[in-house]
Amino acid sequence: MAKTAPPRSPRAQRREEARRQAQRRRQQRLLLRGGLVAITVVAVAVATWWLIARAGSSDAQVLYRFQTQDFHSLAINPINPDTIYFGHHGGLLVSRDGGRSWQAGTLSGVDAMQLAVPTADPNRIYASGHGVFVVSQDGGQTWASPVHNLPALDLHGFAVAPSDPNRVYAFEIGTFSLYASSDGGVTWETRALPPDLNQGILPLAVAADDPQHLYAGVGGQIWESLDGGQSWRQAGPGPGGTITALAVSTSSQALLYAGTDQGLWKLDSSGNWQKLPVEPREAVLAVAVAPLADGAERVVLVDVQGNLYRSDDGGQTWRSR
Repeated sequence: MAKTAPPRSPRAQRREEARRQAQRRRQQRLLLRGGLVAITVVAVAVATWWLIARAGSSDAQVLYRFQTQDFHSLAINPINPDTIYFGHHGGLLVSRDGGRSWQAGTLSGVDAMQLAVPTADPNRIYASGHGVFVVSQDGGQTWASPVHNLPALDLHGFAVAPSDPNRVYAFEIGTFSLYASSDGGVTWETRALPPDLNQGILPLAVAADDPQHLYAGVGGQIWESLDGGQSWRQAGPGPGGTITALAVSTSSQALLYAGTDQGLWKLDSSGNWQKLPVEPREAVLAVAVAPLADGAERVVLVDVQGNLYRSDDGGQTWRSR
């Protein structure tokens, strides 16, 4: 018959319980340490994947990064598309090599919120912004301020007709009004605002072949006017996101480019929007378009972090450094 073990003393029982508790704590520490290692490995893997994806989708597409305090506007010379203009709060920068390098222009100390170069007169450049409305007739070598009848001068939207260098449109935020001029900005007349406008910036663009055909971006919708801003109609469904910049296409296959807080979109001649394969940071602030000698279309854009992107095939592929 098996012998029964003598009962343990209270002291022995306390030692055994303490041993078991210590063993359980060691096991918990090992499990926790293993879990933390696993979590760290997963976190590092995820972070590495995100950085690679981020670089592949955006940084690898960046042609140039501006170091100015802010990033306002872009324009391309329609005859020499390697000449690109960039406007910021301190004036104008100019590139002569398609955006790879930049030098200070002759316009400085002014807020170039909008830039516009008409196809019919590529030596003319309009620059406008906070207290600024100036024109160059010689490709940016010299600038003059037209004597005009605008009641205030804080322009938060501007466009020139590609086919008529004297036909310009401006949105003045102080009076919250849209104006049109047919004499290069000397004489202005009030026009109707597009519906539902409650924003401080109004992206504008004019059709390539009709100086009376005006586009405006309001929220996530495109409005168009066929009579120079006297009346408006909605131009079909809008692209994705809030519209922050517009540029008219020079191609017969497309009508318009729209920069939004969800990227860059192209409206084709059938009225369909295509999201282009470029991944700017947060939002597109400015976009400009010009034809190339081979019949393709150059597109440049700048995002909220000052990254410049360039495409030479209508936005299908994007050049890096």
